[in-house]
Amino acid sequence: MGVLDSGIANITELRQWVFDRYTSYPETSIDRSHGTFVAGIACFGDILQDKPYTGVSGCKLFDATVFPNPRAESILEADLINNINEVIDRYGDRIKIWNLSLGSKQSTEEKEFSHFGIALDNIQDAKKVLIIKSAGNCNNYINGLEASRISRGADSVRAITVGSVAQSTSNGDLAEENHVSPFSRVGPGPSFIIKPDLVHYGGNCGVNNGRVTDNGVNSFRIDGTVYKKVGTSFSTPRVSAIAAGLQKQIIEDFDPLLIKALLIHSSQYPDNINLPIEEKLKKLGFGIPKNVGEIIFNDEYEATLILRHSLTKGEFIEILDFPFPQSLVDNDGYYYGQIIATVVNSPILSESQGAEYCQSNIELKLGTYDKKKIRDTSKRNIKNPIGRDGGGNILTADVFSKKKEYSGTKFGQTEKILTRYGDKFYPHKKYAIDLSELKPGNKEKYIKAPKGWYIKVSGLYRSFIEKKAQFDNTDLSQEFCIIITVRDHLRKNPIYNEVEKMLDANNFIHRNIRITQDIRVILDNQRQ
Repeated sequence: MGVLDSGIANITELRQWVFDRYTSYPETSIDRSHGTFVAGIACFGDILQDKPYTGVSGCKLFDATVFPNPRAESILEADLINNINEVIDRYGDRIKIWNLSLGSKQSTEEKEFSHFGIALDNIQDAKKVLIIKSAGNCNNYINGLEASRISRGADSVRAITVGSVAQSTSNGDLAEENHVSPFSRVGPGPSFIIKPDLVHYGGNCGVNNGRVTDNGVNSFRIDGTVYKKVGTSFSTPRVSAIAAGLQKQIIEDFDPLLIKALLIHSSQYPDNINLPIEEKLKKLGFGIPKNVGEIIFNDEYEATLILRHSLTKGEFIEILDFPFPQSLVDNDGYYYGQIIATVVNSPILSESQGAEYCQSNIELKLGTYDKKKIRDTSKRNIKNPIGRDGGGNILTADVFSKKKEYSGTKFGQTEKILTRYGDKFYPHKKYAIDLSELKPGNKEKYIKAPKGWYIKVSGLYRSFIEKKAQFDNTDLSQEFCIIITVRDHLRKNPIYNEVEKMLDANNFIHRNIRITQDIRVILDNQRQ
């Protein structure tokens, strides 16, 4: 992991983990306090908190000193961008995950993406790296005000942005345990994109007679002693450590879309968060990611499938034999179970388009049908001779019962139904549904066995980029990663092996990601 920060002290606890260093500043202009604290959490956050937050116990670090001691030397946002660009340009071919717990104190705009965020997108595109970026801190809580919007740079579309939640509550703290930290900036990002993407533990605080009191997380001083601090700067390296741990486990070429999708797909809201879904997304993003071991582990009562591909404009992918386990049918003849689907794409970006910076979108439909039918391929736009009749997409909020939205099940409390995206150009989407929560009238229409199951993936492009591609005589395409987990929450049927047999029976080309545990991957299928 590259640590883009103020430098890492050469202390005994971290010395063996720092494998190389780069600095933009002379020694007289460096204060390594902040970078050392970040590095300590990245390496030993679990040990220091005595909690299995990340599943990582040690992480090789590249010390990139891109921020000076502000008491010795000032820095402009443009200078910070140049420093980050220079180090990643030089080392980005071999270091793919970068932690950035620094940034602007200014908030992002509602409709305009920041120059800082756009610059980080360009850097990530150029070197095929992933930046994990802090959401930023604010002091509005001191005056009883709402937290400010995420800081400039945290609106990077390609980055994972991380907010903070409270690891505990002590006397005088403003936040309950697992709730958003008082200082943590919140979303949404420009054009209402979901930011922060994730949260992790970064401390709590309160105000006593006008004096701020901190309930911090543990890490190292520059002399190696342990102390406490608060900030989104210190929740961010926990997510970076998980990303680095995943990359270590996955014996594949680095794929930032896959890493992002795995992080988001695994994330959950803590059980005691009872907020409307819009508030959860604003303050917590998609929640807290699981640790490395939990992410790559497949329970026998669930099956996870990954579709990693790219789509050219005019194409779509439709899989009519999606392997939904046939054992998940209840005594009344209805399918049951829980489905979690995560969509992460790499949208075409256009800096000149302001609020429409994201120029492309990926849409996922997942649902059922009554039967296959023969289609007339002599007609315009019909290329596949096999279609479907009946049923429809269940990844829409209107097919579910509103009164069950806040159900008493653990799934209902922690996941919610994230199906209110419409045609929004969000680079990260997540859907979590429980089939038992369909409206009674829709159960017959959508989940009465023996209906077949399908998924359809299609692309959408804004008119500006379509016209530009036409003028330039170029093809439009976008990469995406979709992860779908089907779960028997009643733990009656070990569906993992059943799904594997269904993949084989329907002649799917599939393989396991090469890791210590198995995750099923769909490589290709009916492509149109």
